[in-house]
Order: sequence, then structure tokens, then C-alpha cells
Amino acid sequence: MPESAIADFVTSFIPDTATHVEPVRGRVVMSKRRIVLATEDTSVTIPLPGVFDVQHDSAPRDLAEFFDDTVTVAYERDDEKHVAVIEGAGDTVDKFVTLVFKGLLNGTTVYAKHPARRGGRVTDQSFESGELYVSPGSLALRDDVGTAIDLSTVTHFERVERDLNGSSRPLLSVRHMSDAGAVTTELALDSGRKMNLLGRFIRLRYTHLKQDLKDVTLSTDEVETLVAIYSSGPDASLAAVLGVGASRVTMLLNDLVEKDLVQDSDGVTLTDLGRAAVSEHIEDVNF
Repeated sequence: MPESAIADFVTSFIPDTATHVEPVRGRVVMSKRRIVLATEDTSVTIPLPGVFDVQHDSAPRDLAEFFDDTVTVAYERDDEKHVAVIEGAGDTVDKFVTLVFKGLLNGTTVYAKHPARRGGRVTDQSFESGELYVSPGSLALRDDVGTAIDLSTVTHFERVERDLNGSSRPLLSVRHMSDAGAVTTELALDSGRKMNLLGRFIRLRYTHLKQDLKDVTLSTDEVETLVAIYSSGPDASLAAVLGVGASRVTMLLNDLVEKDLVQDSDGVTLTDLGRAAVSEHIEDVNF
């Protein structure tokens, strides 16, 4: 049965940094089992089970003359390690990166303690098993766990050692915002390779949002408005919550829409960047 392509686009890439010094032009084709980098003359196949790292960032100094942004895929094939570098700019490549992580992580068994902490307080919650599914903005923990982590609300994450089923295991500890306030979720996967990839996926989203936030300047009133939207929901009267007039609320919302922090359709809601801004500033606001 032939494999179906779930991504297919033309770009520049270095199919193998060990054999190519400069990029070539060709097609990137991805199925559920492999990525193929094909030129007119040859092709390189990257088996998804062999991928152990994916990075999407500014081009390293030695490649800056060829690329602005790059997607680096490190993988193992025939007991040898290889690295491919793909031009990393544009929405098509953003979607490709998400598809790669989905192919690597979706359906993986995950052990989650949710929440491991509420604020600073340790809970008595035990680890439950489920299946992990990733999307551009979240980690879904299905089955017994039955929750999702909005990656735009992550404020900190780190590797920790915890006891799991009678043995000490490396875990990812993720602090994020929920409807009930700040919580910490601890996650473990059976595969060390997939643990590294999950950490990379969270860091990728976290880093990009933090970088975008550096370009956004917020006044105290704008921060309070964002937190009010987050805390009160789309149907709340912001004028009443903030204690200001309707015209002032309109002006604040217009400014926040321009900054891509708020969207006003079917009620006022936060964008991913807006939720990241709330996570950054919520402890500074007291109503």
C-alpha cells in the first residue's frame, strides 16, 4: 500500500551536513513514516523512528549566508548519526515542523501527575497513564489523564527526577496556567529519545512566544485588561471588572488587538500571544 504524503513543498536544504557544504534546491516530502529530501539527481530518506532531535531557530553562524531560519533534523540511520538542515522561514515550514513532532510523539504512552502542584503546594495526586497528542499550541493528555496543557501559558519547565512505579525516573516538570490558577504538571515517557523530543517541542513553542513578547510594550492598564479577560471570560463586563468607562475599555481593546494580543469575534478572547503575556504578568496584578 503506497504511503500518502502529509507534507510536500519545495525549498532549499542541506540533505546531510557530512556530505554537503552548501544547500541545494529540491522537494521535502513527508509521510507518517519518513521524510524524503529529493533533488533532480538524488534523494535522502530520514526514517521518523530514527529522529532524535528537531530544532527550528535562526540559522547558525556558519549557515547564515544561506539561510535566515533553519529546521535542523538529527537522526540515526544504519547505526550512523546524520544531520539535515532545511530552510526554515514561512508558514509552510511552521506547519511542517508541527507535523514532524506529531509524527514523532502522537499516540505515545505518557505518565502524568496532574496537577503535581497547585501554586506552591504539593498535591497528593498520583501518576496516571494516557496517550500524548501534540498540536501547534497544546499538549493533550488523553484517556485516564484527560487534560491539556496550553503551551502559551507555560511559565517554566525543567527536567527533574521523581519516583514512578517504584523507580527513579527523569521527568519534565511544566508550570503553566489553568482555569484554577498556576499549576505544575509532571510528565514521563518510556523512551528517552521521545522525552528529549517532547522537551524540545515545549521549548520551541515557549521560546518563540517569549521572543515575540520582547517586541511588545504594555502599559499597566493594558496588563490589567489582559488579566481581566483571562480571569473573567469573554462574556464579562470589562468596564465593571476594571472600574472604568466603556469608551476607555474600547480604546484599550483596540490597542491590544493591534498588538495581536486580543481578538474580538464572538466575544473578546486572548490570542496565544495574549495568553503568554498574561502568564508573564499575572502575578503583578491585584484586582
